[in-house]
Amino acid sequence: MSRAGRIAILAALAAAAVVLFVVLSGSADDSDDGAGNEGTSTAVTETATQPPAFDVVEMRNGEPVGGVQRLTYTKGDRVRIEVKLDEPQEDVHIHGYEQEKLNPSGSVRFDFPATLDGIYELEAHGPSGDVVLAEIVVQPG
Repeated sequence: MSRAGRIAILAALAAAAVVLFVVLSGSADDSDDGAGNEGTSTAVTETATQPPAFDVVEMRNGEPVGGVQRLTYTKGDRVRIEVKLDEPQEDVHIHGYEQEKLNPSGSVRFDFPATLDGIYELEAHGPSGDVVLAEIVVQPG
């Protein structure tokens, strides 16, 4: 074999070794997703879905803290309200939705779908009388 032939074979082997090295070690643009799928790297971030937080309404000394709140939702949303009480009440309820908690103390939660649009009162009945704590506004979806 001629010297030129041997150089061509060595060059081909060197090129094959480089290609093999790149394939086996992975390049900066390739990844293995752990499921045996190799290809272009795509960032996938899984986010744990947390339920939406509760809107908090507080009642202290027979009055809503900060005044009567206005809580706005869109029809189809979940209404999620936590009422914190400094003294027991006869009941806490939401007019129109007929959601009611009897003899609550400490804190109570309401969690229901907003199916009716309009304005509804969140009210407490107790030693201080009838107290409007919040207006719940449900806008059409």
